[in-house]
Amino acid sequence: METEKKVNLMEFDSNPNIGLYMFANDKFAIIGIDANKEKMKAIENVLNVPVYKVSVLSTELVGIFVAGNDDFLVVPAMYEDEMKEFEKICKKHDVKLLVKDFKLNTLGNNLCFGNKTILINHEYPKSFGVELAKETGYKVIELKVPEYHNAGAIATFKNGKYYMSQEVGEKDVKDIVDEIGGIGTINAGSNFVSSGIVGNSNGVLIGSMSTTVEIQNVVEGLDYL
Repeated sequence: METEKKVNLMEFDSNPNIGLYMFANDKFAIIGIDANKEKMKAIENVLNVPVYKVSVLSTELVGIFVAGNDDFLVVPAMYEDEMKEFEKICKKHDVKLLVKDFKLNTLGNNLCFGNKTILINHEYPKSFGVELAKETGYKVIELKVPEYHNAGAIATFKNGKYYMSQEVGEKDVKDIVDEIGGIGTINAGSNFVSSGIVGNSNGVLIGSMSTTVEIQNVVEGLDYL
């Protein structure tokens, strides 16, 4: 019998863009260093994984800087004490840590890991995509959506499916069209869907400003019913 998946609305200090502050997979979740115990417990209750507090470049914006899935975590070059914490978490949960020292270091905003595919911002140099493909064994796809270059912001992959901004056309994602569970907005009209959706196979957290229709689209599209 399949375990019922949990769905909950969430915000951080009245900010519904929860994806800016968090990353989650089926092994763990990480959140900005200032998160309180109540928030961590609420996340753990929905996602059913241990939650760790970290900082990236002295900020709480974990979701902006970090990308990955159950097998890989891609992070920017950061301070030594911060890197040690990431190394410890990844080692404990058998996740390979990849460090990328590029000017465009907001990796969470610019990469979206799927099932053996990675959507990336086409503004990265070709060498970046080639290196990432070699290290992961995944197919790297440059996402070219006019005015929306941040692949990790306009697309998210949860519970085995992509959920994408309505600005993404079928021609932009023809190689993965069968894996797209839904297309829409979040937090009352935002195209940056990953900023309002944080989840794994156990449950999903959705930005608190999301409308009933947006919540329904996410829950149904990503099979969280």
